[in-house]
Amino acid sequence: MAALEGARRGLPRLAAGCAAALLLLAAPGPRALAQGGASPDSSKRAQRSAADAEIDAQRRELESLKQQLDERRRTGQALKGREKSLLGQLRESEKNLQLTVRYLNALERRRRAVASSLGDATVELARTAVQLDTDRRRLSWRLREIYKRGRSADLEYLLSARSFGDLVARTYYLARIAQEDRGQVLLTQARRGQVQDTKTRLESRKRELDRLKAETDRERLSLNQIRVERANLLKKIRSDAKSNEQAAAELERASRRIQGLIGELEKRRLAAERGAPGTGPPLLGDFGRNRGRLPWPVNGRVARPFGSQVNPRFGTKTFNSGVDIAASFGTPITAVAKGRIEYVNWLEGYGKCAIINHGGGFYTLYANASEILVSVGRDVAAGEIIGRVGDTGSTMGTALHFEIRKGREALNPLEWFR
Repeated sequence: MAALEGARRGLPRLAAGCAAALLLLAAPGPRALAQGGASPDSSKRAQRSAADAEIDAQRRELESLKQQLDERRRTGQALKGREKSLLGQLRESEKNLQLTVRYLNALERRRRAVASSLGDATVELARTAVQLDTDRRRLSWRLREIYKRGRSADLEYLLSARSFGDLVARTYYLARIAQEDRGQVLLTQARRGQVQDTKTRLESRKRELDRLKAETDRERLSLNQIRVERANLLKKIRSDAKSNEQAAAELERASRRIQGLIGELEKRRLAAERGAPGTGPPLLGDFGRNRGRLPWPVNGRVARPFGSQVNPRFGTKTFNSGVDIAASFGTPITAVAKGRIEYVNWLEGYGKCAIINHGGGFYTLYANASEILVSVGRDVAAGEIIGRVGDTGSTMGTALHFEIRKGREALNPLEWFR
């Protein structure tokens, strides 16, 4: 009896010790903190990070293009009225046009990415807000239950234990409940922060979309203005006798520059065949056997043939060192034979152009392209797409200007096509 009475007197002290253990157990461990502070869906967070990284990359691209565009426009404004060459004016107009189009395309890509991110943020905000509301209701219910039970309820629950094992079990259960309550508090706090972060990102994306729309509208106006200026310049070249004669003379000079350029390429080729130091391996081929058998570089019709041309309206004479093949904008341009890309650049009067070395002194030139898809030094096969039809540098519209040269001599391409 004395032993039992001593055990009962010691029960409060044991309960107090178990209650202290309960507080230690109730303290959130690393797992509880991780559960409370972590995002409910890590894969969603990873996707959002990837989208944000893409938007940042697009922002840097836009800033670079904007800087180039501003610099070109400042230069163009400084040269306005001082550029006497009609082809030079056309070149500047086309470069402004192309850079503006690139900038508009970049703006559109960024707008789509930001709009997608805005949609994702909207969905995420709705989902997280529902979860936060559920968390708050659950937490409110727990707080009401704790308030109704009072602070002494847990201690009474412990002191009513019928045995030491029962006491330990009750202590463990209370600790688990306290731990869950603590985790719920942390989770609710984290969810509240997540909702606020999403709202902030949502507002930022909305402001960004507004800025992009305003910038896009401004650049579209600029693009239309550049197109009108270019159209007026072309109209002047085609309808004004003096301007037409000036443009024809400039085209003759541009053709002579091509002769000089191919002359330099031929010197390099001959040096390579002699094995001169610093030159590449010789490019051998049988291009000369292809007379009358070459495929057309583009599907279209001959708009201007090879040789001397007389303008029927003004009587101005020019020599066409190749053929101009009218085709739809963007039509693929293919190499007529295997060879190596020797030159890719913009040439006044020729626009974007590429020159292929076929060996044996033969070269083909592809000009007025909207884009060139190959780089210098690359070997290409017959029929391989090297660019797309455009109207860069052209005074006659959308067409491919194509030339065949044997050294500096221009050959009639129509005699080589099958």
